[in-house]
Amino acid sequence: MSKKLADRIISADDHIDLCYLPRDLWQKRMAGKYKDQAPVVVDTPRGPAWIREDAQWGMWGEKKLDFRINVFDQLGYPEEVEPGKWRATDPKYRLKDMDDDGVSAAVLYNFLNWSYKDPELKYAVIRAFNDWLAEEMCAYAPERLIGLAILPSHDAQAAIDEMIRGKEMGLRGVIFDVFSPSKPIFDPMWEPLWSAVEETGMSVAVHTGGGSHSVQGAPSGTPWKFPVCAAILGMQLDECMSSMIMSGILERHPKMRLVLGEGGIGWIPFVLERLQHEVHQFKSVDGGRPPIKLTPKEIFNNQVRATFQDEVLGVELIPRMGAESVMWAADYPHGDGTFPHSQKVIQRMFGTADETTRRQVLWENAAKLYNIV
Repeated sequence: MSKKLADRIISADDHIDLCYLPRDLWQKRMAGKYKDQAPVVVDTPRGPAWIREDAQWGMWGEKKLDFRINVFDQLGYPEEVEPGKWRATDPKYRLKDMDDDGVSAAVLYNFLNWSYKDPELKYAVIRAFNDWLAEEMCAYAPERLIGLAILPSHDAQAAIDEMIRGKEMGLRGVIFDVFSPSKPIFDPMWEPLWSAVEETGMSVAVHTGGGSHSVQGAPSGTPWKFPVCAAILGMQLDECMSSMIMSGILERHPKMRLVLGEGGIGWIPFVLERLQHEVHQFKSVDGGRPPIKLTPKEIFNNQVRATFQDEVLGVELIPRMGAESVMWAADYPHGDGTFPHSQKVIQRMFGTADETTRRQVLWENAAKLYNIV
């Protein structure tokens, strides 16, 4: 890979983890009737933990408290850079890590677990988080830290309002909680949201994190649980992608862009081939033909973008899905990501890929989608 390309790399899927958020984030930013119900950190036998709706949400601070890989410990980097201040949520240190890894810009997803009983409380918590993301992280380096607003997933108008608010704050896209909305993503209640997505020019991301019900049922600390989840969770986005294509939602909203976050790409050519096969198989069955005029692959190429990390087979299959539909990601600061070895991983994956494909996948597609200069 040329030095020029190595200098122009966007990670299309990095993360802000719950354990690294400021301890007083919600106490400072939530007001009104939900202020007293804001998430709070309390001491537990295992260590400090976030509590919301009288139940534990996750640990606060050291990642190893949640039985997760801590890449900073492995590298000898301080995880806690100042008392109560964490490396991955201090923009100065985060940018330093990006520099060391050769990453020019990063798209910031959140920690994904937004399981709340009260949807209005959840919305208030989400608003405060989006405020913090825009003001404390993205505003520090707006062309390098690219934030995505979390949408409430109980009401279309609330989702529209938060998307517009997020755009006004400088966030570049939105995240839809595909695994626990009040109604499925293909339900007609969301049609106003898809229309608003087109009008605002914001992309809609869904992210791996659900769907593996039997594996998720294994007790915390089960040694094989995280490796299995890391290996298969990405493929759980197959239903979302297929339903958004085959239901006609994407074709009805041609300016809409759907992002499959951390889903991997090796499975996509197979699913697109199967969708096309079933379109043909069911064409003579009453009510069996999906309401689309284009082929599933055409809709995918026009409107879907998928992110991946370290996937040699996936790169080999890029010609089968189209280089315009794929974006590389480092997944910082997760143990399953490529930090701090992203340059070596990219060299290994793209060893035989042509220059145009590398440029599209490593930079151009994400820059175009998120308007990164």
